[in-house]
Amino acid sequence: MRILADADSLQAELRELLERRAAAELERAARESREPRYRLVFIAARLLKVGPACEFVLVEGGPDAADRELLARAAAGDIAVTRDLPLAERLAEMDVTALNDRGEVFTRENVRERRSARDRAAELRALGLAPESPRARSWGPREFKSFADALDRELTRALKRPQGPFVP
Repeated sequence: MRILADADSLQAELRELLERRAAAELERAARESREPRYRLVFIAARLLKVGPACEFVLVEGGPDAADRELLARAAAGDIAVTRDLPLAERLAEMDVTALNDRGEVFTRENVRERRSARDRAAELRALGLAPESPRARSWGPREFKSFADALDRELTRALKRPQGPFVP
């Protein structure tokens, strides 16, 4: 299983949290003489400094290149971290658990409704029938905790599923 992170827009605090979890899993696996149960992969179109416990994939080729790479690497049972709602929708269709930076988990059941509401609100704003959406939505300790809690829940759920051998 992998945790795939759309790292271009991911907050540094969340990257660090993901790296700590991946490092802890590698240490635990080494102590127990086994393969790690999951691996962390950051995918971005810009160079990022990441720790040795994770893989970093630098992509080139435009604004959706990281999304395409993430989709190409994703498999059923993986966990993906992204703020991109259309990407989350495609991942959910592949049975990949998608969660955003606020700890919201997107499933086949809820992601279409969420995207539809977002698109409808954008249409209303474009027609002048709704106020502009606030750009400076806060992100802080509460959202960090929500994300960490959701990550723990989804990791626990994913690791309870029967796993085949890890395929890099």
